[in-house]
Amino acid sequence: MSALHPKKVKISKLEFYDGTIDLEEYLGVYKSQMYMQDVDDTTYHWYYPAILKGVAQKWFGGLQPSSIIYFYELCECFINQSIVS
Repeated sequence: MSALHPKKVKISKLEFYDGTIDLEEYLGVYKSQMYMQDVDDTTYHWYYPAILKGVAQKWFGGLQPSSIIYFYELCECFINQSIVS
């Protein structure tokens, strides 16, 4: 969160993730959209909470600051959390 604010990104027609759709497919779509815009790992992190709602947003908000460094770590934690829930 202390990184410089990333460039503007457009996330086209991506519905909010609320825990009711396939998470791995959803992450694939999100990552593809970010990849196409040639952004860095910080930007993946920065925009991710904006596409969450409900229990997914609550889970993300409960993460300890600086507990996750790379976006792939966030994906692994999120997938593991959804399996447990």
